[in-house]
Amino acid sequence: MKNLSKLLIVPLALVASVSAQADFIGGSVEATYWYAGLGGDASIGSASVDIEDDLDFDKKSFFELAATVEHPVPLIPNVRLKYSDLDQTENGTLGSAFDGVSAGSIETNLDLSNVGLVLYYEILDNWVSADVGLDLRKFDGQLKISNATQTSQTDIDEFLPLGYVSAEFAMPFTDMSAGVEISAISYSGNSIHDAKVRLRQGFSLAFIEIGYRQMGIKFDDLSNTDVDIDFSGVYLSTGLDF
Repeated sequence: MKNLSKLLIVPLALVASVSAQADFIGGSVEATYWYAGLGGDASIGSASVDIEDDLDFDKKSFFELAATVEHPVPLIPNVRLKYSDLDQTENGTLGSAFDGVSAGSIETNLDLSNVGLVLYYEILDNWVSADVGLDLRKFDGQLKISNATQTSQTDIDEFLPLGYVSAEFAMPFTDMSAGVEISAISYSGNSIHDAKVRLRQGFSLAFIEIGYRQMGIKFDDLSNTDVDIDFSGVYLSTGLDF
């Protein structure tokens, strides 16, 4: 019996250790469906095309995957990694020539897909929580307009550090919360903002979140092209929060 007691001490100690760490180390994984409409324009010199009227872009489904790790270690930021798939191809009609592509029927591919690495600190953690940090965004896409014989292509290959702020308000006596999240930067005529308002309902480790997201991207003189594009629409997320 004495030997059995000694053997039980080790696994019990390990369980206690893991439980203690679980109180401090957490994270989440989630998948998001975003139904967004596009607006804006692209221009080269005096020639311009409207995203909706000329290129015939309309509402479309986009997807995002994200994972977060939070820890209690001072000075080291928490980490959130996310990938947004913002790739859309449509058929439209140019009313006038644009960057060597003649007026008429065209096909357009707009790809603003990006990877974001958010490094943030939690500055409040009670019924109101707040985070501040950096959202490092890497865009790797294009704006490509083509007909049967002519092509205009603007590569969108940018790495930008966006400021990041998030706030969450827990509703008393429920597993529901409301929150806002904003990433933004503005410099030399260029700007990006990505904002969300959301309502989240928890179910033990799982959650469902519904909200509205608006994302604006403006690049001046990007491969001789000025791009000013806006995404906006409702989204639905689900995942695990542990």
